[in-house]
Amino acid sequence: MWSQICAKWFFLLTCIFIFGFPAVTIADATDAADAPHHAESSIEIEYFAMGDSKLNTGNAQVDTSGVLIQTEYEANNMVFTFNYERWNYNWTNPENLPFVSGMAGIPWSTFNTVQLGFAYEHEIGDNWELNYYIEAESSFEKETSESNEYELGVDFIYEPSKSWAYTLNVNLEYLDATGGELGVDFEIEWNHHKKEGWSGEFEISSEFPETSLTYHFTREFSTTMFYGEGGTNTIRLSDSSPVTGMQGGYFEDEYNSSGIKLDYEFAHESYLSFSFQKNTDRRFSFVDSSGKEKTETTYEFSDTTEAKIGLSYTF
Repeated sequence: MWSQICAKWFFLLTCIFIFGFPAVTIADATDAADAPHHAESSIEIEYFAMGDSKLNTGNAQVDTSGVLIQTEYEANNMVFTFNYERWNYNWTNPENLPFVSGMAGIPWSTFNTVQLGFAYEHEIGDNWELNYYIEAESSFEKETSESNEYELGVDFIYEPSKSWAYTLNVNLEYLDATGGELGVDFEIEWNHHKKEGWSGEFEISSEFPETSLTYHFTREFSTTMFYGEGGTNTIRLSDSSPVTGMQGGYFEDEYNSSGIKLDYEFAHESYLSFSFQKNTDRRFSFVDSSGKEKTETTYEFSDTTEAKIGLSYTF
């Protein structure tokens, strides 16, 4: 299994070096202009793969891989985003899964998420900024009906110096699975504009705290240690799902993640990256099609390792 994963990484790295580096000269020429309000676009492609993770009861296990594509266009204080995410599951002994009754096949193979977003950045003086945003996304196995999630929010950003920035986020989420929910996040950034020495981020959220610490060896090379939460969005299962009682229901694959990431900036705000992490407390959670939290059922899986490789390019 790991030899196949390594082969995929090698192929992706080769593509990145072939297609990415000819653009470096063009990107560097753009840096010379450095117009403060020019339109800017970016694309980020990330591939990830996890090792086998075993269900805590029985001998069923699964390895997981996927791809994330994020695009952004910014002009005149407006930001438009389009993102796509795909998760692939490869099962071993799926007939022993307790949530698939009398079924020798697999419970699912792929999930997809499509997201659209719009934000408006409003600067107030030299130290304050307000970011208003709205996002809509759909996460599904096959059918897209009742798979939608919407988020409306605002970021209150206070930057008293070049070294420190504080962000208070207030958001309202509405998910077809569970209805509306109000969330509040608070983030502290230290030396976030610097590309030398140490910098860091710490976030306290209504869901899970996240933190990272970065060290720049040079302006181009940096490494980041991180801890946070990972996993899928809330996925709308198929109407014909073999998961017992969950036809048209909802699923989440969640875990805590800690690891290290290496970045190489080959052009202005354009990066090649590789990360390796340990995923702990992995859990599969199901909610039936009624969307009621009291019907949630959770299954625990063993810890697993995950590797990611990515390309981020700004033009």
